[in-house]
Amino acid sequence: MDAQRWENITTARQSWAAGSTRAADSPTQMWLEVSARCNLRCQMCAINYDSRYRPKGTRPPFFEPELFARLRPIFPSLLRAYLFGLGEPTLNPHLIDYIRELSAAGVEVAFNTNATLIDEAKAEEIARAGPKRVTVSIDGARAETYEAIRVGATFERVMRGIRALIAAGVEVDFSMVAMQSNVDDVPRLVDLCAEVGGTGVHVEPLFSQEGSPELDEHYARENLGLAGADRASAAFDLAAKRASAHGIRFGSRFTGQQTFDYVDVAREQRATWTCSEPWASIWVTSAGDVRTCCLNDKSFGNLFDREFEEIWNGPLYRRFREQHARREAAEGCANCITNGRVQATTFFRATQAVTMRPYFETLPAPSPDDDVILDSPTPGATVNEPLFIEGRVRRGLSPRDIDVMIDYTHVEYLNGRSFKVLVPTSFLTEGAHVLWMRNREGRGCAFREVHFWRP
Repeated sequence: MDAQRWENITTARQSWAAGSTRAADSPTQMWLEVSARCNLRCQMCAINYDSRYRPKGTRPPFFEPELFARLRPIFPSLLRAYLFGLGEPTLNPHLIDYIRELSAAGVEVAFNTNATLIDEAKAEEIARAGPKRVTVSIDGARAETYEAIRVGATFERVMRGIRALIAAGVEVDFSMVAMQSNVDDVPRLVDLCAEVGGTGVHVEPLFSQEGSPELDEHYARENLGLAGADRASAAFDLAAKRASAHGIRFGSRFTGQQTFDYVDVAREQRATWTCSEPWASIWVTSAGDVRTCCLNDKSFGNLFDREFEEIWNGPLYRRFREQHARREAAEGCANCITNGRVQATTFFRATQAVTMRPYFETLPAPSPDDDVILDSPTPGATVNEPLFIEGRVRRGLSPRDIDVMIDYTHVEYLNGRSFKVLVPTSFLTEGAHVLWMRNREGRGCAFREVHFWRP
């Protein structure tokens, strides 16, 4: 990551941590609703019920180049761009141009697609444009499961699109919304992903939506809790084992859960941290409205009426951040609250990749009774590769009994009572991590949150 992007992330993180109403000059990531139209009518999608997405609705069908141009000033400091919303991105005739320009500017680009409109020629175009990853939404590993959920699609067409993307050299992940009717396909989908050369499977919960009786009715009929804990647990356990055997990623908010009614789980798990989205992200609709995330309907301004910087740190956005800093139910956040989507970006806190929950919700304060006294790195330091740590082990303890941990991963043993250790970091992602020590009894000490950067 270059210095400009890292500086923007650092400023944004410090602003979030201080509860400041002003963010960095630009967000770290953005979502663009490149298409507000879709060729499918999937059972669980809000596009079926929201009148704005109908042909004569208020939402323009596509994100047009004039609107895209208004966001160019933030590209040099932007880390990631996700080019999708409720609609199908490949319907937009400008999608390839957007991917190409953002990638050339150094932005990591990804998008979700149903892949039913992708053939060999389209896949080659996408590959040449240079996205980091394409995620295919596929809610079943068999034709009968998939076609019952993704109305208007055929299993043959989606598999053609997936195979074309992979043959063109695109990294492809699978994404699935887990429901009562398709939970048995979760391990099968892992096998299918490995078979065609995909890189990972992500299983999302079915979300409820405030103000949509149709989606609430669908949730009441299809939420995963209705499948029963034994059946759901067995499916996720088997999927995780098969993913490990195949050497592909598998991630889900349901992994390790005992309860599978997601809204009930979210109701019980109230966050103890401030959501990072108001300081980190924007979601721009095809109509030009700037919002903070895809579940929030609050517009902070329209890019056809105002410049981006006037909106991003304008009075409406600053009031919104103030509400978050006070942990109030902020305007437009009812859907996130209902569905437990209180995000903690990994660039602000040491955060689990799938659930977006912090690894450690609080870090214990240093104590003179700690088994290890850590001198370096200091709390909150920016560290590079390799990671150098220095400190002392309390008398009476063997250094070989103490693990060096990064988040939940053991990386090293200490090498002496006064130690200087170079810790391997090839596995680390850029962003926040917790460095800590664990003794033989499993007790932790010397916790440090550090911020890892590969210049």
